[in-house]
Amino acid sequence: MARHTKGRSRSERRRATLARSGLIPPGEPQGRSASIAGVVARRGKSLEVEPLFQTGPCLPVERGPVKPHPGDLVLYTFSYGFKARIIQFLGRSHVLSDVMDALLADNLVQRGFSPKVHADAASAAELHEHRDSYRSDLRELFTFTVDPIMAKDFDDALSFERTPDGATLVYVHIADVSYFVAEETALDREALRRGNSVYVATGVEPMLPPILSSTVCSLLPGEDRKTVTVEMELDDGGRVLQTRFYRSLIRSDRRLDYEQMERMFRGTESVDPELAPPLEWGRTLAQKLRDLRYQRGSLRIESSEPEFEWDEDGQVVSADPSEELESHWFIEVFMVLANEQVASFLEREHVPTVYRVHDLPDPFHLDRLLDMLTSLGLPTPVFDPMLATPQDVRRVTRETAEWVDRYAPSGRGKAALVQQVLRAQARAVYQTMNIGHFGLASEAYCHFTSPIRRYPDILVHRALLAQLGLGPSPTTSILSDWAEHCSRTEREAMKVELKADDIVLAHLLKRRLDEEGWEESTFEGQIMSLTYRGMFVLFDRLFQGYLPVRELPRDNYCLNDLETAMEGKRSGRAYKIADLIQVKVTAVDEARGRVDLALAEEPDSDRPRRARLPRGRKVLARVSRR
Repeated sequence: MARHTKGRSRSERRRATLARSGLIPPGEPQGRSASIAGVVARRGKSLEVEPLFQTGPCLPVERGPVKPHPGDLVLYTFSYGFKARIIQFLGRSHVLSDVMDALLADNLVQRGFSPKVHADAASAAELHEHRDSYRSDLRELFTFTVDPIMAKDFDDALSFERTPDGATLVYVHIADVSYFVAEETALDREALRRGNSVYVATGVEPMLPPILSSTVCSLLPGEDRKTVTVEMELDDGGRVLQTRFYRSLIRSDRRLDYEQMERMFRGTESVDPELAPPLEWGRTLAQKLRDLRYQRGSLRIESSEPEFEWDEDGQVVSADPSEELESHWFIEVFMVLANEQVASFLEREHVPTVYRVHDLPDPFHLDRLLDMLTSLGLPTPVFDPMLATPQDVRRVTRETAEWVDRYAPSGRGKAALVQQVLRAQARAVYQTMNIGHFGLASEAYCHFTSPIRRYPDILVHRALLAQLGLGPSPTTSILSDWAEHCSRTEREAMKVELKADDIVLAHLLKRRLDEEGWEESTFEGQIMSLTYRGMFVLFDRLFQGYLPVRELPRDNYCLNDLETAMEGKRSGRAYKIADLIQVKVTAVDEARGRVDLALAEEPDSDRPRRARLPRGRKVLARVSRR
């Protein structure tokens, strides 16, 4: 079996600016598709379409050339007479790949590429055969890539050498995508409109056509590839002595996946003689760089994503929570270092570009986080948001994050506490003004290492190469608009990818319950968040479901002002964020990725009551099961 890790409204003035820039044609929708994905259901003698991923009413099906059946997934639009006009048949609601296609069709303006974009891509791909005299030929340098096992777009590769004086040369080779994607072409405008690739469990909607993303730009093993290299000389303490940037030609010698590299690190898989020395040099240096990053103040917050297992037919068969592997941070530290070196150079040279910035948390958001943790009975540092300096905010955030990451009290769930810390952080975005990256404790940071799947990386490549005299001068007059647009497309892609994960997990959960039995299956879960109508619970480390108040023991429940606890007025029984509870699944909506829960067993009336909440808490809402 194979494993795979996935690897987020504008004003009219902003929209007009983007239209004038050629990013979008005037009048073209920017966000999700104008069509809606829905599932067909029979209501009496008529057929209706119910939207899958959007809120809205069920509509009767308008007569047309497409004849749907109950359970069909379709793409539709509104028609006269408040009816649904079927545009396209997408498949069946119980088939995972069909649901993934429906999700992408519902959220993306366009799937696939226009003939003009394909023509531009095919023409650009011919540049692969050109020999550029200015490129440094590094094909004799031993080079390897490390990516998820199912990946096809290999953005980055690594090489290592030792110098006579004991230093280490680290070569980070990045696909030279800007060489193939010229400004103001249809290919470039489409890549900018998309902003990034969108990954779901069953495939990807790429930013660039496959002839580029999976072929001539991808650093495939044994193939000559055009790259931009960041060459860094580091001493044994991890200090960067000097850095060079140049266009290069490489040939990858090995294609590794993360699990394979992890087995090599653990000694359960042999390492061939050519790979062993660079892997040893890089491993020692990666550990030092990681330690230095923590020492300078980068946050230690680990959140998990599902890793899916695939059978030989490409079907998802199971999932596990991701764990932090050494192979993951081995690659990460060198990519982060390369991004920092590029950003520092561009800032030092006063070159307009797009930075990846992460601001300090809002002091009042941080104060609310500390209040929430205090209300849960957890220790917190002293903090006054009215008097706090940026240094205070940084110190308290680090202390809180490190405490949560290392320690979870008995009977409490760590994932719920980590989620609260993450929610208190500012959002990382793209912008032209450098304010540093708080999470990484970097004074200057940009995205440079994934130009196949992120448009901001292409913008950074163009800025760097133009400054080095190796490429044309790029457009900078509306760079801030493009940066804001890419931040928005990233957020939209993240929403789609999270929903896709929920749908896959719902399919796997239902299959598991059908095999093992619904009544016999109970799970230990942790309360992730509370609303006045119920609570979201993470169970079996992977699945998340909703447990409504009506499924709790009969009582009048009050939600406190911090939304961290729900207490029964009569019994005094309280349900708090991070509490561990036993749950069972009552329903699974596979197509929407929704799971309904109930308590596995109602607590005995003789069970000792939980301590009441501190007095004086303001009640936001009251709900009752009577």
